[in-house]
Amino acid sequence: MKTCSKCGAQVADDAVFCTVCGFNFGAAAAGAAQPQGAPQPQPQPQPQYQQAAPAAPSHPMYAPVNPCDKLLGIIAVMGSFIGVILAYFGGDVNGQRSDYLRFYANEGLVMALFSLIGIIPFIGWIWGLFMFVCQIIAIVYACKGETKPVLFFGTIRIIK
Repeated sequence: MKTCSKCGAQVADDAVFCTVCGFNFGAAAAGAAQPQGAPQPQPQPQPQYQQAAPAAPSHPMYAPVNPCDKLLGIIAVMGSFIGVILAYFGGDVNGQRSDYLRFYANEGLVMALFSLIGIIPFIGWIWGLFMFVCQIIAIVYACKGETKPVLFFGTIRIIK
């Protein structure tokens, strides 16, 4: 009878595995037979496979945007109603309006309407400063080509 070096159980002399813990006596004997300084076998090189080009993002927030559409999106967010009209009708290609421009035309219109609160003295000035910061954030998103809403302005839908 031999003793398992892992769990200490008594097993038959001809056993390849321990009946208690499953320790492999054959692998332990092969490892003990090799001297410590023996060179280890080199791993075989694996074949290199060509990777396919990454798929286009499925989320519309990161869809590629035409540079002209980016410019119209920036003009729409700058807070003028003329910019909103240009963005809404400027992206018309073969009867299809760009979702990107429709998003920024809507956000520009909502921001322009909320900017009208700025005519109220003192409170309106603070609100005007807040709207200016929101417009800068929206312009940065439009420059990146992302359709991320700025605060609650992107959740209000006037233009569908």
